[in-house]
Amino acid sequence: MSLRRQLLALVALTLLLPWAGLRMVQQVEASLRTALERSLLDSARARIVATQLAASDALQQPRQRTPELSAPLYVHSLTRPPLLDGFRSDWSYTRDQSDEAGASRALTLEDGSRLWLGISSGYVYLFIDVVDEEVVYQGVPGEAPYGDRVALLFGRDSDGREALLLANSAPGQFYAQPTGGAPRFVPGSGYYDTAPGVWQDTFNGYAIEARLPVRIIKESFGVGIIDSVDGGTSARLAASTWDDTAEPNSLVRESPELNRILRPFAGGDDRLRILDADGWVLADSGPLDPEVTADTSLSPSIIERLFRYVLRRDDPEYVTHESQPGYIGDPMLRTVLDGKESTVWYRQGAAISAIVVAAVPIDPDDLSRGALVLEQASDPIVTLTNQAMMGVMTTTVFIIVVGSAGLLAYASFLSFRVSRLARAAESALGPRGEINAELPGTKGRDEIGDLSRAFADLLDRLRDYTNYLQSLTSKLSHELRTPLAIVSTSLDNLDHELTAQPGKDYLARLRHGSERLESILQAMTAATRVEQAITQAEIERFDIVAVVASCVSAFKDIYRQQVFEAKLSTEPVFIDGSPELVEQMLDKLVDNAAGFATDGSVIEISLEADSSDVHLAVVNQGPLLPEAMRHQLFDSLVSVRESSGEKPHLGLGLYIVMLVAEFHRGQVEAENLDDGSGVRISVQLSRRDARTT
Repeated sequence: MSLRRQLLALVALTLLLPWAGLRMVQQVEASLRTALERSLLDSARARIVATQLAASDALQQPRQRTPELSAPLYVHSLTRPPLLDGFRSDWSYTRDQSDEAGASRALTLEDGSRLWLGISSGYVYLFIDVVDEEVVYQGVPGEAPYGDRVALLFGRDSDGREALLLANSAPGQFYAQPTGGAPRFVPGSGYYDTAPGVWQDTFNGYAIEARLPVRIIKESFGVGIIDSVDGGTSARLAASTWDDTAEPNSLVRESPELNRILRPFAGGDDRLRILDADGWVLADSGPLDPEVTADTSLSPSIIERLFRYVLRRDDPEYVTHESQPGYIGDPMLRTVLDGKESTVWYRQGAAISAIVVAAVPIDPDDLSRGALVLEQASDPIVTLTNQAMMGVMTTTVFIIVVGSAGLLAYASFLSFRVSRLARAAESALGPRGEINAELPGTKGRDEIGDLSRAFADLLDRLRDYTNYLQSLTSKLSHELRTPLAIVSTSLDNLDHELTAQPGKDYLARLRHGSERLESILQAMTAATRVEQAITQAEIERFDIVAVVASCVSAFKDIYRQQVFEAKLSTEPVFIDGSPELVEQMLDKLVDNAAGFATDGSVIEISLEADSSDVHLAVVNQGPLLPEAMRHQLFDSLVSVRESSGEKPHLGLGLYIVMLVAEFHRGQVEAENLDDGSGVRISVQLSRRDARTT
């Protein structure tokens, strides 16, 4: 398949994106329709509630606060009367069923004690968990020691304040006792039969559960903890709900009539509450359905969790909207008490569900009538509430990821193929001019495959031509030898026939040219023979130090215009190879050095060895290597020597040196001396068998 068709196939994959977008638009429209329908239903329900509240007598005359009373106390509605046994496990609130929610309804006093207040069936129930390191029980009622006790204040100023004491001589049941009031709250004689209670010891003090009729409490109520000291002879006020005025607290409780109006809206994912002008809850439709706000019921997928993390909001916790039980303290919501509508988002649990709260004044023209608060459980990201939309978003993301991954993989594949072809093209030409026509990707049926096959065909033809050029030396040597022999014989015969001097001069020139041509053919033949000798050489173990030393002695007789200095190993160095080839290699090295060395200079021949290799070097004083030719000195028919006119130099000497070095699993290199006085040619030969691979 061509690259154009491959790209068209990948582009066709992106056509799924508009389809996914269309599906998302359809789901958004469906979600908006559902939201509009629900909004209309909520609006209709709100109209019903507004109508019923407008007709309710409970809001016609708002309750007035008595200025001299202490801060209000909130009494929570209970679903049923609890059993008086000194334990709070059977306290069940109409707004929160769980025990954890009930624990949050406690009022913590300054000494760490906690107070619960509840109302059911015309009675106010009290449970107080007192922190006391040393519990002192009451002696004879009305006589010292009076023991630890809890004081209760209630009543109106017009009717007179009343006070009761909750005390006992031992754990168990008791009845409240009258008292003379602050500051000592000394118990008097007699009991209140309508105010029973139970005393239980705890690990950090004691707990009291008691019951009082609503009719005697009226609109005010206060609780104080009296701690006996000095063995019960004196007492102190350890903690209380009232302030320094020692007046009872205003009592705030839900309105049964308003609760009846909100009862049809109990349960589900909506919650209605009615607030008074101060922000206290007068009526409550009941808690939100736990299944709506439970974290475990949603079980979001990994994709959904990713969306939630990306679109997360920094909403406050839902529990922070009440600063104390029954009192709306969030400043954002309390703006409704000033006549301004408000909405606030809260997170529930680990941000898996959310609660949106909307508050409106019941009567904007009369703020004393309070406000209506609507709470609704929701997904924190509204766009994810519809499962179908969630599926569309997941599909869209999947298509984008798959399409991007496909494009990236295809681009990487093309880049890999092109890079592999480029690396193969760079290494197609070897250091000796050999050509490797094998290229990757020739089986491809696209444009890159066509390019690879074209390159391979070109390299194959270049290899054939190079092989022809490499064999040209032996062919020319063979073809020119016979005509050259004829020319030489003819010149010999002509020399005997000619007697005139001019003819002899021309004859001498012809003979000189013939001799030069003969030397060229001999050099070409010698290179060919060396190549053949290398392929047919027999491997033997020999001492290379002895071979080099013998050659140096011969060089001193041949090249008398130079001084030879040998630095050889004092110990024999045995290698596996061909001593004849090593002699030819050294002969070519010295011939090259002598050709460039100045007369009378020193040619240094050194030989060193280690456990695996032999290092042979020939150093001569003379001209330096040209930078442009340094990497071509060991190629065939390459020479940088200027012709002297006497002996031709075809550039085959160092080529033969390289062939012998490679035969001995070694390498050769040439470099200028550091001081610029000459050239060093170094040969590294392996001491291992040249036949091993």
